[in-house]
Amino acid sequence: METIKIAWRNLWRNKRRTLITSASVFFAIFLALLMRGFQLGSYDLMVYNIVHAYSGYFQVHATGYWDDKIINNSFEYTPELQQKISEVPEVDGYALRLESFALGSFGMQTKGVMVTGIVPDEENQLTGLQKKLVEGSYLLPDDDGALVSQKLAKYLKISPGDTLVLIGQGFHGMSAAGIFPVRGIVHFPSPDLDSRMVYLSLPSSQGLFSADNRLTSISFNVPDVKKYEKAAAILKGRLDPATYEVMTWKEMMPDVVQQIQSDNVSGLIMLGILYMIVGFGIFGTILMLFSERTREFGMMIAIGMPKLNLIRIVVTELFMTGFLGVIAGIVAAVPLLYYFHIHPIPITGEMAETTIQMGFEPIMPAAWEASYFLGQSLTVVIIMLVVMILPVVKISRLTVITALRK
Repeated sequence: METIKIAWRNLWRNKRRTLITSASVFFAIFLALLMRGFQLGSYDLMVYNIVHAYSGYFQVHATGYWDDKIINNSFEYTPELQQKISEVPEVDGYALRLESFALGSFGMQTKGVMVTGIVPDEENQLTGLQKKLVEGSYLLPDDDGALVSQKLAKYLKISPGDTLVLIGQGFHGMSAAGIFPVRGIVHFPSPDLDSRMVYLSLPSSQGLFSADNRLTSISFNVPDVKKYEKAAAILKGRLDPATYEVMTWKEMMPDVVQQIQSDNVSGLIMLGILYMIVGFGIFGTILMLFSERTREFGMMIAIGMPKLNLIRIVVTELFMTGFLGVIAGIVAAVPLLYYFHIHPIPITGEMAETTIQMGFEPIMPAAWEASYFLGQSLTVVIIMLVVMILPVVKISRLTVITALRK
């Protein structure tokens, strides 16, 4: 306790030196938290947009479907399967789908399309499909009509009230042909989805492809994003792997995971450079501190203070200085990060257009989670501990005669 009192008094004997050192730590933790917060926030937004655009956090398919996406690799939606899904507590909802390809036609225009049979209410809860409606009306549960994506509708020159013709191949080689009145037009930020999507009600799509009570996928949502892997693992353990496969969005989209990982590495490198600059700044400040106080240290040793006690006092001083900088940095960064978490920075101009074309919202949110606050604080503390080696070594080697000559 006495060591802490002496160290605290020593800090304010030279306020300028203390404030310079604390300021170095303050700016390190402040800038690191802002950089990391916006970086992790962009990843969270990317994942949210991807899973809520179509895929869900994880899906159930028939085994082998993901490698060969044909309707013959669909599965029957049985009461036993429904029961096992309902027993997973982490699941917040799921969407049943029957997906296949067909030729869409209106008048003289024809194009290959992705036909997705959905339960309208379930799909809307998972992906917000109804919010993407730009013209016409949304599907009803047993609707015999269709929703067409905006770019596809423009290509086919089709509007709500017109009739879309679909021709393809059904389950086990059955012919698939049908005519569907267009109920509405939906817009997707992703150009790929916007140029090929056709939505039917699940009964209509099952009738079109002669696939009664069959599905190609079940997409799941979770209330807590951090628990989707746990929910997927629980469901995977309850289903027969010879019949069903459970895949998370990471397994279905490894290219997105690689993109996030590579960007994360570049962000960590930038943080490393920042910490290196700050570390050398703190090192220089401590070197100056030791040079200014060498005579003082020599006198304290000369009057009988053990070197170990002197080392404890100096280390405590440095730790307090770093602690003040860390606390000040966190206090300054937290309100900004929380504000930008609730009110993301809007992206404008050409960058906004590029972001929208990629299928993402043109905003820059900040992540709001304790892990990176703790991680950055611990990193700065470790830097301080490493820098503390210098005064420890110098004091341990210090001789009274050499010190008093300074």
